[in-house]
Amino acid sequence: MKLLINTSNLYVGGGVQVALSFINELKNIDSENIYYIFLSQAVNKQIIQDEFDERFHFYLIETSPSKLLTRNKICTQMNELESNIKPDIVFSIFGPTYWTPKSKHVMGFAVPWLLSQDSIAYNELKLINRIKMRLWVKYISFYTKRNTNNYIIETNDGKEKLSKVLNINLNNIHVVSNTYSSVFNDSRYLDSQHDKYIKLPKKEDNEFRLLLVSHNHPNKNLKIIKKVLPLLKQHNVKFVLTIQQDDYNLLFDKENKSIINLGPVSQDSCPSLYTQCDVMFLPTLLEVFSASYPEAMKMKKPILTSDLSFARDVCGDAALYFNPLDENDISNKIIQLIQNEKLREELIQDGLKKLNTFETSKSRAEKYLEICENIIKKEKNV
Repeated sequence: MKLLINTSNLYVGGGVQVALSFINELKNIDSENIYYIFLSQAVNKQIIQDEFDERFHFYLIETSPSKLLTRNKICTQMNELESNIKPDIVFSIFGPTYWTPKSKHVMGFAVPWLLSQDSIAYNELKLINRIKMRLWVKYISFYTKRNTNNYIIETNDGKEKLSKVLNINLNNIHVVSNTYSSVFNDSRYLDSQHDKYIKLPKKEDNEFRLLLVSHNHPNKNLKIIKKVLPLLKQHNVKFVLTIQQDDYNLLFDKENKSIINLGPVSQDSCPSLYTQCDVMFLPTLLEVFSASYPEAMKMKKPILTSDLSFARDVCGDAALYFNPLDENDISNKIIQLIQNEKLREELIQDGLKKLNTFETSKSRAEKYLEICENIIKKEKNV
């Protein structure tokens, strides 16, 4: 199979991490497949091309096709490359891609704003931003249907929603769950001497750290942290964040001693952060699937997250839940975890059990390949 893997539209967050995990897993899967990979700038920065064998061919796409001003130029470049490669199928890790290949095309999808248009997350936006978000959802809905008629999504719940919202045949939507990256299986990244190890400040007495690995997307609800902090003054609590400095300056006081902001971190650095924190904290209002959940389970950290259906679907008994819009409930649950070591251990053990229900990074990669192969066979038999 000649597989063209498209990451050209990925620039931050979970999409980049899934792309990196998939591409790196392909090195270890024995096959006669040939891989042609369109790299975005963000993916290119974290791919070490010298580690790949002759089956792999890389092409840097310097600007995302999502940018309207340069879209025609970039799509023309991608069309020319596709024409020369003549792939059996194109797999875009996540869409919309704003580029419609001439070859068979399967596209991952994980835009929760489109799938859950009645979410409380919309109510938390300012009116003008809510209007913009509704318009953006209409915009990406158009391209999501235009770019392909084969989709991969991370949950069965998401499959049903995508089918309903965009009137897509359920048979054309494939489910492959998200998971943690293979870097979490590699002990090298836990070595404090490794160049990807991020060393946090030494813990103070009775310090309790909550880790939130995320960009400052509106649905992540990071602004609630500012309301929670005053309620925790009697406890030595630190939030460890990974957001851009400009976002930090908008959300918090510049010298807030209760927050350690590292700025965006690479996937390889995440294991070191989990080991130095006590709890994974995610006050999100809207998700399809967050890799932070299985990452925390793998790293034996309790999960403290929003009491919403998508979180319960993924975590089950392996999390302590709160109302993400109620700072009192959040602070009470944090204090509960601080004071109850037995509860923390129970959540860790439940997380390890739940972890067995997810894909591994290898099995996810194998399922992606299987879906691509089946689409090729199906189209040949039509």
